[in-house]
Amino acid sequence: MFANRKIEKLQEQRGSNFNLVANGTAITGDITTSGDLRIDGQITGNVSCTAKLVIGEGGDITGNVNCYSGEISGTVRGQIIAKEVLQLNQSASIQGDIEATRFIVEDGASINGRCTTSKSLSLPGHLPEVKLISYETPQAIIE
Repeated sequence: MFANRKIEKLQEQRGSNFNLVANGTAITGDITTSGDLRIDGQITGNVSCTAKLVIGEGGDITGNVNCYSGEISGTVRGQIIAKEVLQLNQSASIQGDIEATRFIVEDGASINGRCTTSKSLSLPGHLPEVKLISYETPQAIIE
């Protein structure tokens, strides 16, 4: 009956775009988007998403992740910051520190790093600085 204008404004700011990195796609470089993002391929670089980030079972990121909210079923090697909720499904494999306002971890998910919850992440205008990690260019395997 009554619309919550604050929620509507936040949804507008996050964007209504949907982006997909499909299975079989490999990207070297940073990705920044204001819309939802689903990754089923491989990313070597940092990912910044001001909306929802979904990493499918085949998704693989070597770099830092900064998102509004996220659901991870694949692999991340780097720091993860989620301004709201971060869900780690049973097939998730994380090698790096996690900071989120709230997070959900299913049985079977693997985390090798520190996990921190902080309500200050959800405050307007607060987006912590992500520590950049360096990543190596993949080398061809010669047999």
